[in-house]
Amino acid sequence: MVNNKIEVKNFNCYYNHDHILKSLNINIIQNEILTIIGPANSGKTTFLKALNRMNDLNITYSYKGEIFLDKNSIFSMNMEKLRQRIGILFAIPLPLPMSIYENIVYAPKCLKIVNKKQDQDILVERSLKNAFLWNEVKDRLNLSAMKISGGQQQRLCIARTLAMNPEVILFDEPCSGLDHISTEKIETLMTELKYKYTILLVTNNVKQASRVGDKTAFFLNGELIEINQTDKFFISPKNKQTENYITGRYIIS
Repeated sequence: MVNNKIEVKNFNCYYNHDHILKSLNINIIQNEILTIIGPANSGKTTFLKALNRMNDLNITYSYKGEIFLDKNSIFSMNMEKLRQRIGILFAIPLPLPMSIYENIVYAPKCLKIVNKKQDQDILVERSLKNAFLWNEVKDRLNLSAMKISGGQQQRLCIARTLAMNPEVILFDEPCSGLDHISTEKIETLMTELKYKYTILLVTNNVKQASRVGDKTAFFLNGELIEINQTDKFFISPKNKQTENYITGRYIIS
């Protein structure tokens, strides 16, 4: 039986009078990777931020419609709890200016998820292992996170997110500033994480979407143009606009 982790129903949002997302209707299945592609200013990042209500921090933002997480409206949830359940990572890694170890335990300590040093040690090791980073940093956990490579910083940010035990992870262009090797590690990591988490990946790399996604969606000018199983999406798109974009014939108007 298909289990919809997230349901988006007739969702619209605005910044002042600019209509950014237009009547979106999407079901996101549990333990699946949904990749979202589309040109700049198509609403992809705004959509991710709507899912954990980061857009609410902008005083010009407003919305209509509904978003459900496990059948419950996200707009009736405690904000702190919602963001624990739905984590988000951005294109530029943003490690905290402290040690690798403290990057992992900082938020769980603040929220009293872990208190004892032994429990913190277990959490750090588990989170770094799940982010495919443990073997690279296990002997230098007290090193500043600012001194490791960009690819390692991005995986550290993933580990930091995993430490909060989320249910959904949102990736916004996580590989845009990384080299080929680091990108491959992140992609492999995402395909492993989907067995425990539901994942949304916004990417401008069409080939990455085809490699990683179980389903792929195409956004254009704030509208969902097409969504389908990834193999069908790229082999036989139903919409001409989708075909033009994935074949490189899309022209910005």
